[in-house]
Amino acid sequence: MAADETRTPEPGQVPLAPLPDHRNVHTPWWQELWRRHAHVITPLRARGLQCDIEFGLSTYNVRASLPDDSHLVISPPHDPPSERPPGDPEGWIATREHPDDQTLFEVIYDSAPSTDPGAPQRPEARHGGSAQPLIEAIDHRLAQLGLLPHPVLPHESSHVPQARALPPASPKAAPPARRTP
Repeated sequence: MAADETRTPEPGQVPLAPLPDHRNVHTPWWQELWRRHAHVITPLRARGLQCDIEFGLSTYNVRASLPDDSHLVISPPHDPPSERPPGDPEGWIATREHPDDQTLFEVIYDSAPSTDPGAPQRPEARHGGSAQPLIEAIDHRLAQLGLLPHPVLPHESSHVPQARALPPASPKAAPPARRTP
């Protein structure tokens, strides 16, 4: 994790937003969760958004702070509980919320499979747990709102690696993956 904080970006690389500032950053379990969510976190940090991992209702969520003091919460579906590992869900739900304004709540992206057989299928559901369409939808909405500190430039790729099943955590967790050009 220390290299993540201090490494000078290579020419052509976008600097990443800083790591969160709390005591869990140096614990192996938090570092493992960070690594498992790197395919979502790294593109957001490359856009200047500070991210963290937190435990939600029944899942681990990515939380990204926005310039207007609102935040994104990116999570797998909460119901029914999933047997899939953290960071590799069957779908993603991204919401924008504000801690002081409960009326500001919007769903930006929802690729979670529908549990209601009579409900119409959402267009995003075909993407399931793929992170690339999730990041593209977040980029699109935050650009509309003027909340993207560092937008993706036309020459940059918005491709995000697909989530994959990871081996069980080792006693010493690996640092998060770095974005390469």
